[in-house]
Amino acid sequence: MATLSTSTWGDPSATKHVLLIHGITSSSQCWYRIAHEFASRGYFVIAPDLLGHGHARRGTDYTIAAMVEELKPLLTLPGHDYEHPYQIVIGHSLGGVVASALIPFLECSRPVRVVLVDPPLKPPQETTAIYADAIANNFKNPKTPEEYLRENPLWTREDAILKYSSVGLCDSAAVRAILEQMKPWSFAHLLSSVPDNVKVTVLAADPAKVPCVREEDLKPYPHVTVKTVWGASHNIPRELPLVVVDTALEGTTS
Repeated sequence: MATLSTSTWGDPSATKHVLLIHGITSSSQCWYRIAHEFASRGYFVIAPDLLGHGHARRGTDYTIAAMVEELKPLLTLPGHDYEHPYQIVIGHSLGGVVASALIPFLECSRPVRVVLVDPPLKPPQETTAIYADAIANNFKNPKTPEEYLRENPLWTREDAILKYSSVGLCDSAAVRAILEQMKPWSFAHLLSSVPDNVKVTVLAADPAKVPCVREEDLKPYPHVTVKTVWGASHNIPRELPLVVVDTALEGTTS
């Protein structure tokens, strides 16, 4: 764990843990609103920087397998020798794909909630092209915090500043490698086998706002709950953070 770049919130001695995995061109700090909400409810929250993002190391292998391998130390925290410590795992966008790949490692003796927020598990080619072009354009002509706020009225100023700084911290070569190495962006099969103790919920963006996943894409996986967040874009964690928190806590006593 010492080699990983992470952000944390809450009391490290808490008995309840949350793992938050950010999306492409973001960073661990972008979870601050959701993280503070969980911390206020007694959870210890850990959010890593993915490979090539934030202050994480740079490399050449940016496949999902490499990202999962990088995060495995977070599944064996001190004091949790026999089981991973998490009650809740949330991944947004690319982080949702990474969280999906982590599901087999979440098998344990207690319930675990996994929330995948608009993950690109099987997006149409035109959708991946739209996002790839937007990412490339933002590296060439970085948006200012003010531009993010104008385009995203539900964001806070902190959201806009953190997104701006996260893009600046990204390794553009790493992001290009991710977009290339993830092709053809077909990861729905990761939901085929889910341990009995794990409940998976997918939050999809409004169909009118270029979602990365659609309810019909996941019909072959009836054990996965899929909910469309009407009115929300791909940036659900920034627009409607409490929807993400409430989804993760649904049916729990916390």
